[in-house]
Parts: sequence; structure tokens; C-alpha cells
Amino acid sequence: MISKKVSRIQPSFTLQMTARAAELRAQGVDVIDLGVGEPDFNTPDNIIAAAKKAMDDGFTKYTPGSGLLVLREAICEKLLRDNSLSYKPNQIIVSNGAKHSLSTCCQAILNPGDQAIIFSPFWVSFPEFIRLADGEPIVIPTFADKNFTPDFEQLEKQLNPRIK
Repeated sequence: MISKKVSRIQPSFTLQMTARAAELRAQGVDVIDLGVGEPDFNTPDNIIAAAKKAMDDGFTKYTPGSGLLVLREAICEKLLRDNSLSYKPNQIIVSNGAKHSLSTCCQAILNPGDQAIIFSPFWVSFPEFIRLADGEPIVIPTFADKNFTPDFEQLEKQLNPRIK
């Protein structure tokens, strides 16, 4: 049995779209699936070879929760070189992706009744991350004709002691 909290979470619209695309494809319809974000190409051979070599070399254990130090150092170098941003490895966390990081952040900082602002458009799972952390999503729209730049007056109107 799942918790009451989880039972209130809405199904993923992205996965519904992906399932529908698969149904149509099975019926012979030529579908371009923009749902899950899977690339339309296989993993490049050099990456497959590097992964095989790493496993052959015994690199098969869990990594630190924040990511391998050598990777975090490389990320720091990239951010400095390409973006003129200076960070230390202990300020970098490697995750499975942005959704993973945002979900973890919501769990870490939200208390029951807290609110979290989301600028739209957003990934459809963002409000559910907040709800799973017992928070309340507050959506502030952005618009294409304004380059999706947040309206800071709207943001200020939403600020209150419950906002995180």
C-alpha cells in the first residue's frame, strides 16, 4: 500500500503522452515523441567503450553521494573556463539529473505548509515534487514575448513568510 501523500500525486502527463505515442506507433502512425526526452540516437561508441573499460578495470562500486571528486573538479574547471564561475568541488553535487536534484532539494528544505514558487513553463513534475514534500506550489507565469523573463513585480506580490 502507498501512503495517502503519494496517492494524492497526479499521474505524470509526460508518461501518459509517451504511452499514447507508443499506442499510435503500434497502429502504424508515424509519431515524433517529444514526451520523455530520450535522444533519437544510440549512445556513441566512444562512451560505450569507456564504460566497458571502466567496468573491466573494476570501477563497479557505488560512488560518493555528492559524486566523484575527480568529476566535481572537472566541473569546477569547466565552469571557470567556459562561464567565468569559480566554485570549489565541495560546492558541487552530481546527481542523476535536474529533476532528481530539484526533488531532493524540495525534500530537504520544505516543511508542511511551506510554499515554493515555480515559474512557468516548467516540467510537469515540479508541482508534484513540492506536494510530495508537503509544500504548496505557487505558479508565476512567464511569456514568450518577454523571453520567458520572470516578472519580478509578480514575484514580490507572492512573497510571504511561507515561501521558500
